[in-house]
Amino acid sequence: MRKLVLRLVTVAALGAALTGGRAHAAPAAPDVIAAPVALAEPAQFIYGGRPYCWYPYGWAGAGWYWCGYGTYVGVGWGGAYGWNGWAVPRHHRAARVTPPYRFRPEP
Repeated sequence: MRKLVLRLVTVAALGAALTGGRAHAAPAAPDVIAAPVALAEPAQFIYGGRPYCWYPYGWAGAGWYWCGYGTYVGVGWGGAYGWNGWAVPRHHRAARVTPPYRFRPEP
């Protein structure tokens, strides 16, 4: 009898492990599908509700700009190295080549 119970528990545990899917909380209304929530922001830093990214060749020189606005003149400038105590990401420190693009006007 003990072996039978052990086998049933083992089969149930393996069955539960193999029928995996994504576990989500139930939405308020059962017929509405909940949108997936991003666990991480794609921005490096956020200040004042705006995401900031490091641009080694922005319109005002190397510095922090709104993400996606590094080449729009007059828009999105945050500050240079050390602004808000932020450091330059490692993968940008050795970039010393001039960019192949021209700066774009404001959107």
